[in-house]
Amino acid sequence: MDEIKLQIKGRERDTYTVHYSCSGFYSGGAVAPTICTIALVSYVTKDVHIFALHDYLIQGKSLIESEHQLLKDFVDFYKNLNNPVFVHWNMDGLEYGFKAILARFENYGIYDITFQKAEILNFSNYIYGSLLTVLDRNNCHSASLLNGKQEAMCFDKRNYNAVKYSTAAKAIGLSKLLNLALKGELNDEEYAV
Repeated sequence: MDEIKLQIKGRERDTYTVHYSCSGFYSGGAVAPTICTIALVSYVTKDVHIFALHDYLIQGKSLIESEHQLLKDFVDFYKNLNNPVFVHWNMDGLEYGFKAILARFENYGIYDITFQKAEILNFSNYIYGSLLTVLDRNNCHSASLLNGKQEAMCFDKRNYNAVKYSTAAKAIGLSKLLNLALKGELNDEEYAV
């Protein structure tokens, strides 16, 4: 965990935990999965920033209009950040994460965003287990947490609000884990099998 401490030292104010949810995995094709929610938590202020389909749909927008507005609002938020540090859980793969988010931006003709100004840290590289397991063993779980399969099922049933709350709970849980890690109090022992 010392590596994480070194990477964010002096940049705590610009550090955010981030998680997102979408309609499925990205195959690298022309159309990326629909983004349902992007949630970020400020390490310093604990402010939660949520960009969710549900919030736009209840305003009477269509699914396409809602996602487009979600993406535009996220871009505006991101552009106002000062070289942020994004702490995430397994969002650096080809099928899921930042690459899929950027591909979805391109589907909407949004090309004025890259994640190059952000330092991106994959917290899962420093601790064993799945996100839900690690959250549970560190008492950072929430009743609204869903696993990926459950989120996909909720998305398919158009229960976007459940996906929103689950995604936010994961970003908040990551923030709690980061706080524990930086204080040297993280329980990173494997469960006995």
